[in-house]
Order: sequence, then structure tokens, then C-alpha cells
Amino acid sequence: MGFLKGLNETSEQIHAGQTREWCKEVEGVEEVTDCIERTRNKVAGVVESIKLRPTRFSNTLEVTLFDGTDRIIGVWLGRKSIPGIDLGSHLKLEGTIGKFDDGYLRIINPAYELLPASHS
Repeated sequence: MGFLKGLNETSEQIHAGQTREWCKEVEGVEEVTDCIERTRNKVAGVVESIKLRPTRFSNTLEVTLFDGTDRIIGVWLGRKSIPGIDLGSHLKLEGTIGKFDDGYLRIINPAYELLPASHS
């Protein structure tokens, strides 16, 4: 039955399932859907987008992380880039979660750790 189920899944569903399984192997992290605003959490996932937002006084680097359940944005103030963080990178973020006007959860200036794509 599992084989037939896989035939009906979209590539996005397959990617989400694989990412979720990878995140379960990372110690001490929460699923993004379980994170609560104004609490300190650790999350892991795959970098889906990287945006540099120049402002009048500084730059803001925004990295969208997907853990297979939802997305969260790591925001670094005053940064243009972070070596090693690229599209597809596996990453762990730690910090206080906040929800902003656009509805997305964010962690401002999170601690981060680059992770291998597999834990074997």
C-alpha cells in the first residue's frame, strides 16, 4: 500500500516527507508547526530562499527554512551573507520565535549551525 501511496504524491509532498524525516534525526529540535511565539526554540530544515533586504541604514539577510511541516525565516540584521548558507543547505536555528504582520514566524539574529544532509 505504501508504494501505491507514493505514486499519488506530488513532488512537493515527497520533498516535505523527506525533509520531515531528516529533521526527526536532528537532536533537540522542534517542528516549526509546534513552535510558539515569544518562546526560545531550536528548529532545523533546508534553506529554500535567501533574500538581502537593503534598508536606509543597514542590510537585512532573510533565510527561509523549511522543515517539512512549515516555514520559518531567520533574520540577521546588518549582514549581507553568511558563509556556508546557500540554497539547499541544511541548517539548525536557535532563538526566540516571533510572528510578524505577514503571518510568518521569524527568529531575529538566531544562533545557527550548518548540518550535513544526512546523519549516517
